[in-house]
Amino acid sequence: MREYSFLDTVLLINGIEMTGWAEGDDIIKAQRFEDSATHTIGADGEMTIALSADRSGFFEFSLQQSSTSNIFLTGLVAAQESGVFTPVAIQFKDTRGNDLMSGAQGYIPRPADLQRGAGINPQTWRVVVERLDMIHGGVAAS
Repeated sequence: MREYSFLDTVLLINGIEMTGWAEGDDIIKAQRFEDSATHTIGADGEMTIALSADRSGFFEFSLQQSSTSNIFLTGLVAAQESGVFTPVAIQFKDTRGNDLMSGAQGYIPRPADLQRGAGINPQTWRVVVERLDMIHGGVAAS
């Protein structure tokens, strides 16, 4: 049997743990912008592979509108917009399944969009990083 719990995950930005997560099955996402390798097939059918040095990517994650982590992230954007740029480092760890994602030399392109209404709305943040490393550890057996 395998098991998973979101309670065994942690997302840190510049060493600060994000809290107050939105609901859903896809509230944290990490993705590279480009493929690690591409190929060309010659006229004779022989394939050549080009390995890319581009490891850039992004993290997207959604917090509840009431999350205090929104205040921290808004402060990073405000400092950046005022000319006091601090590179963003981001790390994600699933301590049960051993998945690990980390990004260095990042920035937040813009503040999360704001939506308000009768219910609780998510605020989705994006962090773009120069290098995104991902290790898929798999879910531990019980």
